[in-house]
Amino acid sequence: MNVETDASPARMNDSPDSALADGPFDLGVATTRALLLADESGVSPIVSLARTLRGWRPRVKPFALFALAPPLPFRPQPSRIMIPGLPVGVIAALPLLEDWGVPSRIACPAGDQPGCFEGAATDLARGWLDVSQGVADVTVFACGGAALLTAAQALAGAYRLACQTRAATSL
Repeated sequence: MNVETDASPARMNDSPDSALADGPFDLGVATTRALLLADESGVSPIVSLARTLRGWRPRVKPFALFALAPPLPFRPQPSRIMIPGLPVGVIAALPLLEDWGVPSRIACPAGDQPGCFEGAATDLARGWLDVSQGVADVTVFACGGAALLTAAQALAGAYRLACQTRAATSL
C-alpha cells in the first residue's frame, strides 16, 4: 500500500526500496511526536535518529518500537517510562534509549522473550495510536527491510500520518 498523497504538504513518504545511503530522514517536516520503527537491520539508524531528535528544536518526542527476533542484539531492560495504550507486561526496552529518556519497546513475533510484545511492532503501535489524544502530530519514521517498511506505510495510511521510510543497507 502506498500512502504517498498530496493530502498534506508535510507528508514525506519514500519508497521502501530506497537505501538509507540515499539520504537521511527529513527532520524539517517532523511533527511534535515521532513514532520510530525498526527491525534488526534498522536498529542502528533508528537509534541514531532518536539521538538526533532528543536535541531537536522545535522539540520532538520520539517513541521507538523495534521488531526483533531472538537472539536479541542487546540485553533488554525493564522500562521505567510508562506509555499509555501498551499491554500490561510489555516493558522490554533498549537500554541506551532508556538511559536517554527515550521510550522504547520491543516486539518479538515469536513471543519467546520476557517483557516483549508478542506480535508485530506495527500492531503495538496501533494500540498506542488508538489511545493517544489525537494523532495528527505524529510522524512515522521507519528503517528496515521491505516487510517492515510496507507495514509502516500501511499504518501511516490507516491513521493519515506523515511517514518516511528508509531501507536499511547491509554492511
